[in-house]
Amino acid sequence: ARFRAQDWIVNSRNTADETVVRTIASMAGFDPRVTHRADSLDLVQDMIAAGLGVGLLPTDHADRAPSPNVRLLPLTAPHVELRAYAVTRHGRLNWPPLTLVTTRLTPPPP
Repeated sequence: ARFRAQDWIVNSRNTADETVVRTIASMAGFDPRVTHRADSLDLVQDMIAAGLGVGLLPTDHADRAPSPNVRLLPLTAPHVELRAYAVTRHGRLNWPPLTLVTTRLTPPPP
């Protein structure tokens, strides 16, 4: 809720990023004001650095050296967990390229 009054920047390539922002904001009790849409995460970060708003960056993008004008804050509340599922045609799960992808997406056993 601390970013309730901020303008929000989302990725414009599809609606998934904006849906995530709206869902997380709703869980925190507010409706985000999305004012900018950019077609790359680098551009989203550049717009944040320029002071045009706030946004969400995935961990793999945020792990890169951020712009000096960008402060990365971990999302602590509400708790958010991404779940992804591989949907395959019957009998294709053992196809080598698909096996490679699904084994890399599956976390190792504890």
